[in-house]
Amino acid sequence: MIKLKCEICGANYEKPAYYKKWNNEKPNVFFRWSLKFCDDCRRKKENEALKRLPELFKALANEK
Repeated sequence: MIKLKCEICGANYEKPAYYKKWNNEKPNVFFRWSLKFCDDCRRKKENEALKRLPELFKALANEK
């Protein structure tokens, strides 16, 4: 297990050691957040990001 500290609320939490290896192999923002934030803060950030997807799609569709 690797011991981590949430960058938002400061809570201490643990993740299996293979998370660090997977993070290097699959650089996915949602996966990186699992190493930076506790589960509660990570879920909040994921929800905020997912709510902004329509804005992103609209901007991409209007890009020339």
